[in-house]
Amino acid sequence: MVQATTPTFILTLPASVDLSEASSVVFSAAQEQHTIEKTGTDLTIDGLTVSVYLSQAETLQLHAGTLKIQLNWVYADGSRAATDVKTVRVTENLLKRVIS
Repeated sequence: MVQATTPTFILTLPASVDLSEASSVVFSAAQEQHTIEKTGTDLTIDGLTVSVYLSQAETLQLHAGTLKIQLNWVYADGSRAATDVKTVRVTENLLKRVIS
């Protein structure tokens, strides 16, 4: 992904996961000292697929290099599960501001 763009990450979970039973779902994107977290209405959950949109302002905070992403969720009984951490390559954008 390129800095300052608006990517949508689509995470596909294994058939053994039932997010309809989850009381909380959190998407995290981390790079060095910076973390972006999305939850609730920031996530679109459709069966085994979770879509997460990042804004221009959010991706402007990222540096060129590696971004780690992960999904965590908690069931009503308090048990917690997570995906493996995946990496995404962030590349530089020469125009370092939000445009409209």
